Amino acid sequence: MGEPPEPGGLRLDDLRPEERAFVERHALKKPLRVRDIWALGVGGVIAGMYFGWNLGLDGNGPVAVLIASLVICLLYLCWVLALAELSVALPFAGGPLAYGRRASGPSLGFVMGWSMVLECQFAAIATVLAIGGYIAFLVDPDHPDDTIKVVAGLVTVLVFFLLHAWGVKEQSTAMTLMTYAAILGLVIFFVAAATHFSWRRIWTDPLLPEGKGWKAVLDAVPYALWWLVIIETVALAAEEAHEPHRTIPRGIVWAQLTLILLVVLTWLFACGAVDDSQDLAKDPVLDAQGQPVLDEAGQPKTEDVSYPLAKALRMIPAGQSPWLVYGFGVIALFGLIASYHGMLYGASRQAFALGRAAYLPRLLGEVHATRRTPVPALLVSSVISAGFVVANYWFKDAIAIAVLVSTLTALIWYVLAMVCLWLLRRHEPGLFRTYRAPLFHALPVAVVVLAAFALVMYAVIQKDVIPFTIVLYAGALAYFVVWARHRIEKAAPEELAARGKL
Repeated sequence: MGEPPEPGGLRLDDLRPEERAFVERHALKKPLRVRDIWALGVGGVIAGMYFGWNLGLDGNGPVAVLIASLVICLLYLCWVLALAELSVALPFAGGPLAYGRRASGPSLGFVMGWSMVLECQFAAIATVLAIGGYIAFLVDPDHPDDTIKVVAGLVTVLVFFLLHAWGVKEQSTAMTLMTYAAILGLVIFFVAAATHFSWRRIWTDPLLPEGKGWKAVLDAVPYALWWLVIIETVALAAEEAHEPHRTIPRGIVWAQLTLILLVVLTWLFACGAVDDSQDLAKDPVLDAQGQPVLDEAGQPKTEDVSYPLAKALRMIPAGQSPWLVYGFGVIALFGLIASYHGMLYGASRQAFALGRAAYLPRLLGEVHATRRTPVPALLVSSVISAGFVVANYWFKDAIAIAVLVSTLTALIWYVLAMVCLWLLRRHEPGLFRTYRAPLFHALPVAVVVLAAFALVMYAVIQKDVIPFTIVLYAGALAYFVVWARHRIEKAAPEELAARGKL
């Protein structure tokens, strides 16, 4: 009889019988290799190429978005290198929870874990809404129907709940295939857009909008974050990775380099192919007769574009071919679906870890008896996404709000994670004996500085995301302080690791 799996590197022989039984009962399988990690990293983020970043073009222009995007690429390159250290040192499904718990205590662990839940959950919401928008666009490019958006979004939520509940290896295989298809879709777009490309559309005169100047760059930063946000879901796969000290660093770095290349090429060809990049950010709202709808001030109403690359294709001569538009639209769905896939993975794994340790209701920490997948956490995340899909029928700003909440909560835990890395390096250097990132002294400082800079920019965005985000944190912290703080499961892997049983 072989030795049972040891999640997160725990030495099961050193645990008390009741602790060992708890760990084994809540254990996840460990089938993931470098290619799986690369696919999870690229696939989870690639939706950022297909939508979201384009909202930063509104009133700012292509050069402002490029500068903001390069700053964000630098932030994420530093971030993934530093994150690899933490994920190898503490390879648990509840990555942020484990880092904060070990470095400081339950309160910091909960705040970091909850931040990750919000980041992944709202990213999943934004992406499934965009999937509905793309499908509605394919059905009727001139007048996408809201009902089709809702139905398509709900079907996506149901299908991927079932796939994730089925098994981690099965969903990883599907993720890899969809990631390849999503990259192929981008290549098709690049080739088609190149037939109508002009540098003059990018290097405008003036380069930055008159009257805004460098403020346009600052305004674009929160949206530029969407290019790469969620890459950190890879850290949550450490508990399901084979030899995480090798698999995680290699997979996450290759994923990040792939994504940076795709960011630059997507921006270049999207903005260089259309006469006015503002058209990629906003669509006019039309009535049943196709006439513009006016707001109370008498100005035409607009709504956010959730399918900028498909719209760009329709605006160029090559896009007059329905084969190209519909063919690209179908392939583009793989990019959005792959990212929803990764975002659901991240939201469910973090909620699972918080439930397993009783920071959130314990039901979330249960796994299927034979497939070892966190079905209750997957179900709750899917139901929340479905609720927002239905609400979007009336609330048209849902995608922009979801994008901004996701990126805002991500930045919060990036900063806290670097504080944890500094504390753990100082007090427990032995944790990092199997992997140490290059430039390890400079990386955490760079992440904190760049993330803090990006956080400040939310004050200049005219969206009510900060009050909404505060409410989300306040409600969760009230639950933790009043109820969960006194009932934490001491046999959970993250709690055992915090007591040094590694």
